[in-house]
This record gives sequence, C-alpha cells and structure tokens, in this order.
Amino acid sequence: MLMLVLVLLLVFLMASRSPTDPDMWWHLRAGEETIKGGKPLVIDTMTFTMSGERWVNHSWLSQVILYLAYNYFEYPGLSLYVALMATATMFVLYQSLKGGVFLRAGIIVLVCAVIAPVWSPRPQQFSLLLFSALTAWLLLYLQRKTTKLWPMPLLFILWSNLHGGYSFGFMLLGITLVGMIFDRLLRPETEQTMTWREIGRLADWTAISLLAVLLNPNGLSTWEIPFQTVGVAVTEYIQEWESIDFHNISAMPYLVLLFTTLVSIGLSGRRASGSELAGLTLFGVSSLIAQRLIGVFALFAGVVLARHAEGALLVITEHWRTTPAGERYEKWRSSRKSKDIPPGLRKTINLTLVGILALAGLGKLFYISQPAVVDANLVTYYPVGAVDFLEEKGTPGNILSDYGWGGYLDWHLRDNKVYFDGRADLYSDELFFAWMDLIAADPGWETTLSGYDVEYILLPPDMKLTEEAEKAGWQVLYRDDLSVLLQVQ
Repeated sequence: MLMLVLVLLLVFLMASRSPTDPDMWWHLRAGEETIKGGKPLVIDTMTFTMSGERWVNHSWLSQVILYLAYNYFEYPGLSLYVALMATATMFVLYQSLKGGVFLRAGIIVLVCAVIAPVWSPRPQQFSLLLFSALTAWLLLYLQRKTTKLWPMPLLFILWSNLHGGYSFGFMLLGITLVGMIFDRLLRPETEQTMTWREIGRLADWTAISLLAVLLNPNGLSTWEIPFQTVGVAVTEYIQEWESIDFHNISAMPYLVLLFTTLVSIGLSGRRASGSELAGLTLFGVSSLIAQRLIGVFALFAGVVLARHAEGALLVITEHWRTTPAGERYEKWRSSRKSKDIPPGLRKTINLTLVGILALAGLGKLFYISQPAVVDANLVTYYPVGAVDFLEEKGTPGNILSDYGWGGYLDWHLRDNKVYFDGRADLYSDELFFAWMDLIAADPGWETTLSGYDVEYILLPPDMKLTEEAEKAGWQVLYRDDLSVLLQVQ
C-alpha cells in the first residue's frame, strides 16, 4: 500500500504542469458555449471559413468539464485536472500489473516518462484513463476472474461523449479477439486458451458497444470520427502527428520501454499471447507513425512488460549468480547481519516520505499555475501583446493568423473570428493549403483576403505576407519579436 501511495504521489508531481497547450483554448471556448447554450456545440461559431457548418464535436462533455475547472478554479483548476487524470490513469494501470510492488512501481515510472509529453489540459486524458480501465476489465475476463461484460457498452457511451479516442478501445477489443482466436486455433491444449463460447460472448458485447457509441449528439457521424483526423493531410504539418524524433533525448524512455518489453518476452520463458503480439504490433506501429499515439502504446506495453518482466529478471538473476561477481556478492550478502528497523521508526520514515512527496506535488502545482508564471510562459508561445492591443483598441473583424494561435484567439477575442484553429478534423485539405498560399503571399492573396472580408493579419514577423501586406498599404497596429498585427486600410 505504501509503494502505491508513493508512486501515485510521484505521478501527481510529474504531471503537474503549467496550462499552456494551444488546443486547450478552443476546448474552453466550446465548453463555455455548450454551457451557455444549454446543448452540445455541434456548429462552428469560431471561424469565418467554416462558420455555421456542422462540427462533429466528439469531446463536448470533457470540454464542459475543462471549462468548469477553469471557471471555478482558473489556471490551478486546469493544472489539477491534468495531475488528477494522470494519477487516476496510473492507479488503474498499477492494479492491472503483475509482479512485486517494486517492479510495478518501476514500470509505472517508466510509462509516465513515455506518456509525459502528451499530458495536457485536453480531452484526450479521458481516453488514456478509459483505455486503462478497459484493459483492466479485459484482463479480468481473460483470467476468468469475471464473466460480466455488460458494463462495456456503458463505458463506450461515456467514452464517445468525452473524446473521439474511443476508437482505441475498439482497437483493443479487436486485437484481443484476434489474439483469442489465434490462441484457440494454434494452442487449443493450454488451460488459459479461451473457449469459442467465451470468444463469442466478447464479440457480441463488442458489437453492442459499437452501437452504443451512437448515443451521442453527433449521431451516425460518431462512427466517422476515427477516420476524420487521420485522413486529413494537414496532420503532416502538426508536431503531435509527426513521427518520434529518435535523435532527441526525450525519446529515450520510449526506446527503453519498447526494447525492455521485447527482451522480457524473449527471456521470460512464458509464451506471449496472441493478443499481446497483436497489440504490440498495432499500437507500436501507430506510435512510431505519430507522437500523439504513444500514450496508448505505453499503457498497453506496460501491462505486457509486467507479465514477462518477473520471469526475465529471474533468468538474469540466476545467470548472474553463477558469475564470479555474483558469487562474491552472495558471499558478502550472507556475511552481513541484517537488523530489522523498529516498527515506530519505519512508520516515521514512511510518513515522512509520503509527506515530502505530497508537499512537493502540491507546491509544484501551486507554483506552476500561478497567473504570473502562466503568463510568463504564454508570452513565449502566443501573441499576447497583439491580442491585448486588439482587446483594448481593436474593432470586430476577421483575423488571418498562425495555425497554432487560432485557439488562443478563439478564447480571448470573442468579437473576432479566425481563419482556423487546432480542430484539424473540421477543415479540408484545400482550406489548409490555401492558408499556406496566403502566408507565402502568392499572387491573388489580396483578392482572397478581400473575399473573406479579412480585417486583420496576425502572423510572425518572418512571414512573407506581413511584409507584402505592409507594402500594399496595410497599417501596422502592433509589432514585437513574436508577432505583427496589421489592419486593412
């Protein structure tokens, strides 16, 4: 119990971070409009390019939660949201792992190191939590510790209203069924192999769950969500959809998890199940294609690693004991006289460790979510000065801005509409490539902006359009090292 408490406090400490994610802002705006409108926001109201068009808003419920967290607790509420969601996810994962407390704690820390880049105040945190919950339930079913599958459709109803990542759940169910069939055909003699009846029951409830996700404001469009973002070419230009950069030191935890899992399977002496092989292949390939998907891979790989690591460690330990260094260590160890720590002192040490981590976690959360600290981070990533100028002296009007700034403008400039924001699944490839032509000041840019009735241009100073617009007579209203704000004359 102590190790669980300590590792969860460590997770809370690791996951406490300043809320500056670029997509957080339009999620907050959508949550606010959902609450004020009394119904999920499924029509675009933030852009001038898609205004009034249907928006398949798969995260409407989590947007409400995010907005309420910010509305009542401001930045600390958003930081707390991330820390609590990460802690809850790791708690569920810990319960799913096999092995001793130190092994499980080590795996949790490794998984956290891999997932840490995707921890942010966004709806996808719910997908990580619910993926862990579904994994835990499937493990109980595979181990025949439960036969109940009826809660599964309820989970998917909730999941599909919280985040479009519900598709990860069906991917998990798919690879589990494939693995079960694989084992049934090739390993029918093993006791762990599920019967056709058990396989059929899981398949039936999977089909029911697939229908259950339609209990959603988006209706049949809910089924399209998994294919919308993946099929958009704009994702090639978004960092979180790029492949992992293995030249970066931040990729090391991923490599450690990947190869430790593969080596453990090879050394453990326990045959990998069909589901494990299928899952590592599917989620592994997905995570190599897009950084955004490493969280699901890490959660799945952590469960597989725990199942095989203990056996692998036994093999390594037994081999090491036969080496000269191992023999000397065993002799030294047997010659030492062990002394038990008095119960009172042990309790004091344990409570001290818990107290230190708890204070560190709360202290970090309090510090990084202070307005002064958050604002200092914001000026690094967003055109804060230009937005402040528009809020104070600007007039309503359409804004052509940088893609990564769209969400920030959605939240702060309610009287203005942007070309687009971080909702990649809402926009066509043509719209994105047209924006690229605009910022490059390709011939016809003035006609295009006039057709959209664009009042302002807000871009980094090194964009060619800022230079050409100034030459064409657009008035410079504001300029700093990060952005240039121009108004049409």
